[in-house]
Order: sequence, then structure tokens, then C-alpha cells
Amino acid sequence: MNSSRRTQLGALLAAALWLSGCATPARQLPPEAAFWAGRIAVQIQSQPAQSLSAAFELQGSATQGELQLLSPIGSTLAQLNWTPENAKLSQGAHQWSGTSLDELTTRLTGTPLPMAALFDWLAGQATAPAGWQVDLSQWAKGRIQAERQSPAPAVQLKLVLER
Repeated sequence: MNSSRRTQLGALLAAALWLSGCATPARQLPPEAAFWAGRIAVQIQSQPAQSLSAAFELQGSATQGELQLLSPIGSTLAQLNWTPENAKLSQGAHQWSGTSLDELTTRLTGTPLPMAALFDWLAGQATAPAGWQVDLSQWAKGRIQAERQSPAPAVQLKLVLER
């Protein structure tokens, strides 16, 4: 093999290795994991009042999943991943890890969200964790509303699912 050919092969190998290092790792969720997308709004009746509204993509289950909050132009505002062993929240350059999904949803939204119940609500089951009430009367139209009165402050959660 001549020197020029070896140089070309070496460059090709280097480029392939460099590109493989840039590849995004495959998601850890099984391919049959449930998936939902739409809009989410969280209002917290604190002093001062807090609110969050974003597009979302949610997949997985209460034990293992991923939640992405997206801006109106589709850029990722935050990403929350969880498994039975741990949870991770990424917001821009900031990352937090822990074993408590409540802790990370509080950091993300200002209040702990009932993620296990949320998956039940998406399936049309009116599970009511402590302090929460859910309204699934518009579930068939892709609308879910839930409220928490206690502990204070009161929280309203609204989901509008894409068709």
C-alpha cells in the first residue's frame, strides 16, 4: 500500500472515530415505552405567585422515563430523566442528580408533581395522591386538570395533549 493511500485511510479512520465520539447515546427507554406530547401549565398560588407553561414530551412510566420541556420554537428548556435508581435534571448548562423525583420536579416547577399519578391520569385513571384532586371529564378530548389544596400553597396543573 502506498503512502498516500495509508494517509487517506488514516484520515478516514480518524474522522470515523471523531464522529462516533459525537454520537448521542441511545435512550435507555424501551422502544415500546408510552409517549405523550402537548402543553403543560403549572400555577402555584404562593407569594408571589409562580407559573410555568411549556410544550412537553413525556415518555416511559412512573418508574423509568423522560420529560422534556420545550420552548415555543422547540428548543429544550429542561430535561428530566429517571430510573428506579436515580433521577437527573438538566437545564441549560446546569445539572442536578438525586434519588427523589419530587426534589427535582420541585426544582423544575416550584412544587413537587405527582409523577406516578400523572401516568395514571394520562391512561384515564383518576388516581388521587394525598392532597390532589383530578378532573378527567375532558380526558377523551386530551385535557387533564388537577389541583392540590394541601399542603399549601395551592397548585393547579393543566395538560393539553396533542392529537
